Amino acid sequence: MTRQRFGHRQDSTRFHRFILGLVMLALLSVCLPVRSNDFQDEDLKAVYLYRFAFLVNWRDMQPADGRYDFCVYGDSSVSRRLQDIANSKPEQVQYHNIKVSGSSQEPCQIIYTPERAKEHIRTLHNQYPDALIVGEGKRFSKAGGMISFIKVNNRVKLLINRKNIQGMPFTLRSQLLSIAVIDGEEEI
Repeated sequence: MTRQRFGHRQDSTRFHRFILGLVMLALLSVCLPVRSNDFQDEDLKAVYLYRFAFLVNWRDMQPADGRYDFCVYGDSSVSRRLQDIANSKPEQVQYHNIKVSGSSQEPCQIIYTPERAKEHIRTLHNQYPDALIVGEGKRFSKAGGMISFIKVNNRVKLLINRKNIQGMPFTLRSQLLSIAVIDGEEEI
């Protein structure tokens, strides 16, 4: 008889645990939904920009204080997201808007610009000869940009133009190259 009671208690405990698990699962699915539209392309691009600092071999340009200088040209949703990241990590990142400041004296290791004009990119190269210049689209890459964000199968991808990086005082790490489309080497 006690064995039956003990067996009944185990079954009852298992049943209660099962029900509790279902309730927790239901609560989690209602309270913590992760929707694909929670993260916009701008968020992903800003995170990529931030991570570039750690996916580049800077050689002699490694910052002595460990803080990378990110510069943006103008105001865009990507630059605002990058500024949010920079504000949350002041020990690693300094943020400069070089269009607003109008100064070419800002130290810039990575520059993001949404503008694609060849003259604009050439001006940035001349003002910041040691900077990694990042922008948007295939046209940016063809106009002299080094890395650009493109859409492939409705996903943000990186397009790297190795020709435009040759001769720079930095190199791109294999981790970065492995997730990118290399301009001229693959169909886009």
